[in-house]
Amino acid sequence: MLLSLSGFLFEDVYRTQSVSFEQFCDIARSAGYQGVELRRTQVTPQTPPDERRRLLEIVKSADLTVTCLTARGIPESGTDRERFFDGYLELCVQMRCGLMKIAGDAQWLRQAAQKAAAFNVTLATNNHGGGPLQTVAGTRCQLAQVNHPNYGLLYDPLHLHSAGEDYLGCINEFADQTHNLLVQSIITGEGKDISGGSRVPNWSLVLSKYRQLGYDRLVTVIENGYPVDRRQSVAMRCSQLLKQWWNET
Repeated sequence: MLLSLSGFLFEDVYRTQSVSFEQFCDIARSAGYQGVELRRTQVTPQTPPDERRRLLEIVKSADLTVTCLTARGIPESGTDRERFFDGYLELCVQMRCGLMKIAGDAQWLRQAAQKAAAFNVTLATNNHGGGPLQTVAGTRCQLAQVNHPNYGLLYDPLHLHSAGEDYLGCINEFADQTHNLLVQSIITGEGKDISGGSRVPNWSLVLSKYRQLGYDRLVTVIENGYPVDRRQSVAMRCSQLLKQWWNET
């Protein structure tokens, strides 16, 4: 398992980060993560080259890797979409990142996956409410329509679980096309916590099923919505729990 921490944990309403980039990487390293997923609030194709190099040096100095870049807000079509995508491909290469989180129609994603392969960048889309991958059937359809070896799934059982889907039963089907397991909880009467509650996926079983199928790749904590003063402790708790569950399988 390659455990990664997303900058989403420290993001406020998709606009700003509550910690500096240095602090973010220091927290990730101290909490036992091996990599970091970077958000648009941390780096974008508009980030100047010198700043990109500075950020990458901070990541490397913390003995981390950039595990994924999130290409949110992609235009729906045309030259604007191509320009946006090319910018993120370049950014992935410069940040030494081999995975891009992206969405789009199946025909374009197939072409984009082919292009990204030449840059050693894999494309993948996450399960999410309100999108084509909200259900097991929708996920199956999307993967089949794109049908490219350089495109896959960012498995997010919370969204499948929230939609009433069989998030455990589909693991056998999707494991070979999974490039990342996304870990997050949901607000319950007791607050937010990945460790329990009927509205939270059974992470111990999720990890067990994936590991039994030979999965030994990315697991990324994408928690969000906590008070600023709790975020560092959440990063630590998630790391401890996920390592415990992984080792128990």
